[in-house]
Amino acid sequence: MTRRAVLDQRRSVFRARLPAAIGWLIVTPLAVSAGARLAGLDEASSLLLLADGLTPLLGPPALVTGGIGLQQRRWTLTVLSAVTAGVLLGSALPGVGVPVRVRPRGEWSPLLRLFNANLYDANPDVGLIAKEILAAAPDLVALQEVDPDGAARLRRSGVLARFPYRVTEIRPGASGIALWSRFPLAESQVQDVGGWPAISATVVLGARRLRLYTFHVIAPVGEGRARWKAQLRRIDEEIRRERRPLVVVGDFNATRYHPSFRRLLSDRLADAHERRGRGWATTWPRNRWPLPPVMRLDHVLVSPEVGVRSVREGVGRGSDHRPIIADLVLL
Repeated sequence: MTRRAVLDQRRSVFRARLPAAIGWLIVTPLAVSAGARLAGLDEASSLLLLADGLTPLLGPPALVTGGIGLQQRRWTLTVLSAVTAGVLLGSALPGVGVPVRVRPRGEWSPLLRLFNANLYDANPDVGLIAKEILAAAPDLVALQEVDPDGAARLRRSGVLARFPYRVTEIRPGASGIALWSRFPLAESQVQDVGGWPAISATVVLGARRLRLYTFHVIAPVGEGRARWKAQLRRIDEEIRRERRPLVVVGDFNATRYHPSFRRLLSDRLADAHERRGRGWATTWPRNRWPLPPVMRLDHVLVSPEVGVRSVREGVGRGSDHRPIIADLVLL
């Protein structure tokens, strides 16, 4: 056989094996993520946590590698891809949610519009979010990463003038947090959750009362992973004691696919997006072009006594998160 014939044969073998090799490169990390979920180890590393956050995006690639395996008659690749796709799609689909019909509001059922946003402590122009708050005309504004400069800019914008009631803990850096309200706030408290402040307050709506919490949880990156889990565990302990109508909002640096966050949904609380069948909506990252928002780290959680009329994402220019605007009704 000539040298040229040998080279042609090698190229032919390479081209024949390339699709399967690509399939293995794609499905192997997906299979590791699926196996970690089944073993309850998906919070064992920051990479596995990232894979959890991307859950709705992971099933389709496993289906593609299954198709490659079938076409190439690589049965091990086919079976592994099918099992992996089943685990990942099975994990993702419950997060979509099912729209829950909310009965027409009576005079005794207050309607509240909530605006929640991570302001971003390095925001170059807080005025853009101030304009967005004005346009949304909310009754309640919950903000995270409110540093002294951002708070001062909000005050100068005039957006806070329509909110006579407030609870704030303004701090340098990313831990500052604040709540503004058109309605009186009672039993308000700033408490420590794993070294970062959190706010709780009772919103007084005539004869009705609504308990509201707002949190900001650190990112589970590197050494922060253990602290992230501890903060979510502390939040779960706190809200489980509440038996009044309850809303819990904020930036949790977690999705419903993270077990530590999912515990918050295991008792009375439901995700507002899932109540409207929009559980795959995304809020982060907002300003990482060309990467679009790929996961929702920001949440509005409600107890059964609180209906969700609508929920949508804002723009959030200047921040790395998109805001959430939710219309809530006390049932």
